[in-house]
Amino acid sequence: MVIRLLLAAGCLLWATGSLQCARQVVSPSARPVRVFVTDARLDRLPAYAAEVRAHQALSPTIWLVTGDLFADKPLAVLSDGAAQLMLLNRAGVDAVVLTPDWLSFGLPRMGQMVSGVRFYALSASLLDATGSTLGHPFMVKKSGSANLALTGLALDSTNVLTRMTGIRYAAPDFAARKALALMRQRADFVGVMVEPNGRGSRVPGLRGSGPRTPEPQNPRTLSVWGADFTVNTGAPGRFAMVPSDSQDYVNCYDVAADADRLTAGACAIDPLRVDSTVSRVLDSLKSAADSVAASPFPLSTSHPGPWTPERLSNVLVQGLLVAKLADGFMCDSLFVADFKEPTDVGALVSLLRDPGRLAILAVTGDALAGWPKELMLRPGLSRTALSRGLTYRIATTVDYLQRNPQIAAAGFELSHRPFWTICRDILESGRVK
Repeated sequence: MVIRLLLAAGCLLWATGSLQCARQVVSPSARPVRVFVTDARLDRLPAYAAEVRAHQALSPTIWLVTGDLFADKPLAVLSDGAAQLMLLNRAGVDAVVLTPDWLSFGLPRMGQMVSGVRFYALSASLLDATGSTLGHPFMVKKSGSANLALTGLALDSTNVLTRMTGIRYAAPDFAARKALALMRQRADFVGVMVEPNGRGSRVPGLRGSGPRTPEPQNPRTLSVWGADFTVNTGAPGRFAMVPSDSQDYVNCYDVAADADRLTAGACAIDPLRVDSTVSRVLDSLKSAADSVAASPFPLSTSHPGPWTPERLSNVLVQGLLVAKLADGFMCDSLFVADFKEPTDVGALVSLLRDPGRLAILAVTGDALAGWPKELMLRPGLSRTALSRGLTYRIATTVDYLQRNPQIAAAGFELSHRPFWTICRDILESGRVK
């Protein structure tokens, strides 16, 4: 009987010890958090997702995507920004920086986009009229061995979209310090991710690291923000994370259990291993966009002759003004240099220099009197008959404003619909004047 009790006690102790060992093996607290930093190339997301998810089975992960999410302009315009966000949702991305490019869809649409994503759209420097951040001011990830917090800064203060009515651009120093103070209350390890992409610093000794982000701020300024690490930029005494500039690697960073040690590495990408679900979503989104792009529309034949850039531009502008979408239109060129007569939606979108939303400016008659000759007024208005005290709605493209930012000093709004849809309706209606 005693022997049986001893054997039972021994088995119990062995089982208990085995469970403790098992807990030690699988306990997240004993494993570092791996931070993946990738670019935003849509065709690479299935491979990136496969690499990130393969590591998720081993330890906690965080996936940061940097770069221009809407670089594929036709896909962004045809889907109104939905395609890129759906893909990032499906891939399982954790955070991006909300850049001025998000504003190009208009404030109402941008609000829908931010509320519909399952990742953080970090925005500490882009604010609304009340001073609230347009996106998420910061994120906190309490997973695994590290308690991480991260904020995002848009550094492109010259982007004319930051001058829209209802938008405030906060100085990076002010925005970073405010966010970091809040993050320190929730996490011991905090960082700052900046945008946009451009020329930046290489991280010595890291395979695949390369120039990604400009450093418009003085490095000494960056260092006094008090961040423990930076993403997309470098500063003295700060650990820098950047995406790889090699298609064969993904840069990754391990945060130790005490949130005091960072190690850098690079994971080789298997070109044959992709996340099939992300690939299917990407293929379906492209197919949907291609289907919209293939939609034909009839060009009016009421005025025979070839469709030249001048003729088509006049048709579109006059149609917009006749429909009273604006009192005037200001633009030097609507089309790209390689002009071809559009026969479907895809050709029209690729032909327009800026197929996105139109900028609508409120300008007094007194100010309009001195505007360049590119200004076209709707029928019934002329420069000599403008009322000085009245305010007129002048439409132009965001592309034109970016090249002539001085006329947007007073602020502006964006049209509810993209310009290409307005053009399609005008061409289909035959409103040729």
